[in-house]
Amino acid sequence: MTTEKTILKCKNPHCEKDFHVIPQEADLYKRKNLPSPDFCPECRHRQRMALRNERKLYGRPCGKCQKQMLSTYPETAPYTVYCQECFWANIG
Repeated sequence: MTTEKTILKCKNPHCEKDFHVIPQEADLYKRKNLPSPDFCPECRHRQRMALRNERKLYGRPCGKCQKQMLSTYPETAPYTVYCQECFWANIG
């Protein structure tokens, strides 16, 4: 395992700042046969957050207890959605 940090430049034209890839991260990319990141951690985080749907909430019943709750998924979504109590009781 190498001990030197790799310095890369973010390819986001609005950012273009230098960022470090620590040796453990570089080894993971190598083991998994993945390319090095093109964007800095902040830009990657912004990209992930842009894909989330937290701007619209839907009222729907819990898939287990039928109590009304708010969800980011409408009732027409093909997912079973649980209220917080049922979710934690199910995984606990």
